[in-house]
Amino acid sequence: MSARNARDLAYHTVRSRIITMELKPGDPLNARELAEELGISRTPMREALILLNNAHMVAIKPQSGTHVAPIDLHLMELEQFSRYTLEKEILTRMCGRLTPEQEAGYRQLIEAYRVLEASPSPEEPDREMRLLELDNAFHRRAFELCGMEHHFDHMPASLQHVERIRKFSLQTNENKAVCAAHTRILDAMVQNDTQELSRALESHLSRYEQTVEEVQRLHPDYFTDGLEP
Repeated sequence: MSARNARDLAYHTVRSRIITMELKPGDPLNARELAEELGISRTPMREALILLNNAHMVAIKPQSGTHVAPIDLHLMELEQFSRYTLEKEILTRMCGRLTPEQEAGYRQLIEAYRVLEASPSPEEPDREMRLLELDNAFHRRAFELCGMEHHFDHMPASLQHVERIRKFSLQTNENKAVCAAHTRILDAMVQNDTQELSRALESHLSRYEQTVEEVQRLHPDYFTDGLEP
């Protein structure tokens, strides 16, 4: 494995664990132990941690070591605004242009989410990830229809703090509103109502604030209000 591939493996592995909350804010990160676990040398692991530090997902401090960084509420707002702006543009392009087959495909995604959300089973350990995948599939669809799916695929990779809170959203009341929100967005597209589409998307993407409030009450130490010096 090349040094670059090893660094990328380390970066994506640790990032995924942080986003899924396997590694929680404040958890220590030992470069040596992580490198041994992945079967790579310490150098690419250290490089990966530096990249994650630059993305504000890891905090490297000479006096106290390396830890998972708290979720930055200021950066989360910036990320969410960027997502809203881009997704609104793509959805607007599809307003009034969906074919019956495309609309049916959207509704199948909504129904699949509804069925999985309504039938929690302890025998499905990957249920939360499947819900996130269905959510992503709904939002990605308009990008696909515009031939701009690569733009969507780039977006989650740049949403460091928003992606972290989405994991918590599956355990709050926000999760139960996803199907209704997706249906409202789709109906606005079908009816070619751009104003309603904008309101529906903004309402849907701002519901993360409810999750933040609920999680902050339980884990105030998971968050920070701005970049640390």
